[in-house]
Amino acid sequence: MSCLRKLTALPILLTLVMVTTAANAAPSVVVPEKVVAKTKLKMAPTDTLIYVGDMHCGHCAKKIASKLYAVKGVVKVRTDVKADIAIITPQKKKTLDPLALWSAANASGFPALKLVGPTGTYVVDADKKTAKKVEKTAAKTPGA
Repeated sequence: MSCLRKLTALPILLTLVMVTTAANAAPSVVVPEKVVAKTKLKMAPTDTLIYVGDMHCGHCAKKIASKLYAVKGVVKVRTDVKADIAIITPQKKKTLDPLALWSAANASGFPALKLVGPTGTYVVDADKKTAKKVEKTAAKTPGA
């Protein structure tokens, strides 16, 4: 019976934690439109967003998060199963290694598809099956 009470109290506790965390959240950053269409997420400028494939349940999300927590400097990992994403928060005044995050996501058994962070955007390099940084293209000015 006490186990049942603990299980029913857990969602209430998690809701309180999420409300408290949301009230103390850092300023929000623009999240890609595809993600916004599926869910309302807030990111700090230092956060990193990873799109992963085949994340269908909470167990999958926990497996990915456990591998991401193993990366040096990771403080918090939030996942959204519906949007197939993980948002990683670094320690204050630290920058996370995007390739280490990419490798950790892949090591969980769920392929990393895209990584967007303060150091740039990375996508899958089809030839090497690794991360490849997307170069920003300069905007063309008329008459130039």
